[in-house]
Amino acid sequence: MAFAMLCSFIATLKLGEALSPESFGIFNLLKRIFPMCAAIVLLGIDKSYIKYFSSNSLERVFKYIAPLIIFNSIIISSIITYLYGFGDYQLSILVSMIVFSFTLFLTSYARLNNQYGIAQFIQTGHKIIFFILVLILISLYDITSFAIINIFTISFLIPFLYIIKYFIDERSFKSYISFDRFKKIIVYGFLFFSVNILNLLIVNMEGLVIPYFYGQAANGIYSGLSFIYITVFTMIGTSIGYVLFPMLSKKEKINIKKLGFYAILIITLLLIVFIVFGESINSIAFKGKFDSYRSVRIDIMIILIGALQFINGLLHWCILGLGSVKNITGYLKIILCVLIVYSFYTIYMASYNLKYFFEIVPIVLAAWVFKVLLTMIYIRRIRLFDDYLINKDAT
Repeated sequence: MAFAMLCSFIATLKLGEALSPESFGIFNLLKRIFPMCAAIVLLGIDKSYIKYFSSNSLERVFKYIAPLIIFNSIIISSIITYLYGFGDYQLSILVSMIVFSFTLFLTSYARLNNQYGIAQFIQTGHKIIFFILVLILISLYDITSFAIINIFTISFLIPFLYIIKYFIDERSFKSYISFDRFKKIIVYGFLFFSVNILNLLIVNMEGLVIPYFYGQAANGIYSGLSFIYITVFTMIGTSIGYVLFPMLSKKEKINIKKLGFYAILIITLLLIVFIVFGESINSIAFKGKFDSYRSVRIDIMIILIGALQFINGLLHWCILGLGSVKNITGYLKIILCVLIVYSFYTIYMASYNLKYFFEIVPIVLAAWVFKVLLTMIYIRRIRLFDDYLINKDAT
């Protein structure tokens, strides 16, 4: 995970130096779009697959998964290309979306089999491939927006090769799952889908609003200012969450108190490093390209947004892993409430002030404070951890 994150960092920094703000904005928009759209394509099946088969014998499901992914990818890619004017890139975006959605499903299969390292490579290995391709192409050519999309496509294809092992393993399964049982996975998955996609919309709100209202150049500037802060927090939180969810789903022992202690320690250390050295780190990383747009106020707000996203990620996966259908449904109502208020004020502010996109950053910070507080209050109210607080010898 750390190596993939490092590769993503360096590739983004190199592209930040080499690309115009507009092309850099397109690159960062695609980085947000592909994971979010893949979650829509799968309709939560990648999560319900783990939940269902953590207590049932594995069965063949590919004949249902494949047409669902292809059909949904066609619909979603068409919408995205229309909204952001990517008509010339529609085929590349479609292929990328299909392949990346399959890799997310394969990641769930690997995690269900306790192959967490392999699962992490399947999900994030494209960042390593992307990094290698960027280094090669930057030294040979001037990279265009079209080239960036094709680099994403090639990068997704290599981890996708794990599907060969999945086919071999699936042949050993005793039977295909019946359509009635697969419908149960879809229904359960739709609850996970609703929670995850609404949560992703909150996570990516400013990244979707800024390019739509202010243009790709503004998105490139905001991405340059926030990239290091947000990425470090979310990548560490996500790497923990992806292991936490299947372990909690299978009721494996985890010391919640120890997890909380280390989470607080990580947040504290990162806050100190970023507040003290963040300006210098960003200036060196992007060779001062975005320094003229930076201010102490903006930096501190973005750092706090990253820290809150880290906390939100851990709470999110704990609810999905431990919560009952009733608990997750209640959590869905909280996310929906936050999203409605957040999107209204963000879009209103963007529509009201079309010259200075930094005005929406305080709204983003306030929304994350609101979201995390409501989630913590809800977890306490439903007593989520009461039956899971274990003795200090648990690991």
